[in-house]
Amino acid sequence: MNDAVMTDAVMSDVEAPLQVRARIDPTIADVSATVDRTYAGLPLSTLVLGGLMLLMLLWAAWATRELVALRSHRTVSVSLASLVRDFVAAEARNGGTPEVTAARTRIYIGTIGGAVKAMADDGSTVLVSEAVLGNSVPDVTPQLKAAVDARLRTMVPPTGGSNGR
Repeated sequence: MNDAVMTDAVMSDVEAPLQVRARIDPTIADVSATVDRTYAGLPLSTLVLGGLMLLMLLWAAWATRELVALRSHRTVSVSLASLVRDFVAAEARNGGTPEVTAARTRIYIGTIGGAVKAMADDGSTVLVSEAVLGNSVPDVTPQLKAAVDARLRTMVPPTGGSNGR
């Protein structure tokens, strides 16, 4: 019998509006804070957790795509010191005026930078071979030199060693 009375009391508490319950029992605090919040029939905590799981799934998909793209990158080395050394030796044999030599050097250095940038844009990570220990990455200095020489042939006509004499 006690259970029946208790059930009736609970049902009346649930069914009674908040103002009526507050008038009957002034010790009842604002129970709206304890009422479960729902949206579309689901508790808000479930919706928040579902949203977080969806965000984590999207992040995992993005991270996987980036890691797979990293595998396709190639790491190569270039000996910039030997390229510059060979160019300086060729210019010394060329016997041009200082102004022509300075102009050709600026063009050559700019062309090397452009060729290295083109390699990087193609997905390669270019390391300076002087900074690479051992032969752990392929050396593409000959390919870079060929690309630079081809660009220079189209940009600057070769100067004979006439030196204006």
